[in-house]
Amino acid sequence: MSAVFPYSREERECCLDPLTEAIRARRRAGATAIVGIQGGQGTGKSTIAAYVVDRLSREGFGIVCFSIDDFYAPCADRERLASQHPGNPFYRLPRGMPGTHGVEELLEALSRLRAGEDVDLPVFDKAALGGRGERSDRVVPVRGRQDFAVFEGWCVGMPECSAAELIEICRRQEPETMSSMLNPEHVGAVLANARPYQRLWRLMDLFVMLCPDSLLLHERWRLQQERELIARRGAGMSEEQVRSLVRHFLPFTCLCYARAKPDLRVRIDSDHRLYACEKVSAL
Repeated sequence: MSAVFPYSREERECCLDPLTEAIRARRRAGATAIVGIQGGQGTGKSTIAAYVVDRLSREGFGIVCFSIDDFYAPCADRERLASQHPGNPFYRLPRGMPGTHGVEELLEALSRLRAGEDVDLPVFDKAALGGRGERSDRVVPVRGRQDFAVFEGWCVGMPECSAAELIEICRRQEPETMSSMLNPEHVGAVLANARPYQRLWRLMDLFVMLCPDSLLLHERWRLQQERELIARRGAGMSEEQVRSLVRHFLPFTCLCYARAKPDLRVRIDSDHRLYACEKVSAL
């Protein structure tokens, strides 16, 4: 029995079918196609990735899926990074920004997957250490050649950019929302840490971007997610904490939308409906 997903027939026909077909078309005998999925907070990256896995695995393809979040560096390394940037609000967050991942480890994992070699994917426990998060002892073993490897994350495909360019991009988009976050020194530190990630993006055979109609939707959707979490678990972040969290990620999410170069762009309306799957480059 297949999993149940929150997509209408229209969403499947106009977006998910073309997306799945584009991924399927990247399959090559004796090779593993690497698919990256990017989207800001609340866009539904993990749900779309799970849909693709369910669909293609039922068709008999070998497919593995994971989040870039599982490659966060150990807590001690992330705290050391924060100490190198005192006063920088982006690194007061316990994780998430470029520099907080194990880039070399992820590069090796993607390279081994592409080569059809065995690999143990890490699992990150976000609740560990009082919410600072830490690598768990568990791993996800991947054995043998896969047809596809799908990885998702908000910063997947983030391009290089200067602080001045980023600030100008943000001011053209939602200046009031992001104005307090646009200190050149602070954003410049994050952008410098994004440079090593470019080697990861070059391994992608297909790059998919989930793009909302407005940047302001990220806050609305993330608030909704937190309310649902509180309803299930009885605890969670306050609305102000959620708004602050989203504001920290927004400038760099804006950069991805403005400057990253996806192969496919999936459009999402204010009601969180998928309504278009656009080819951005020749597939």
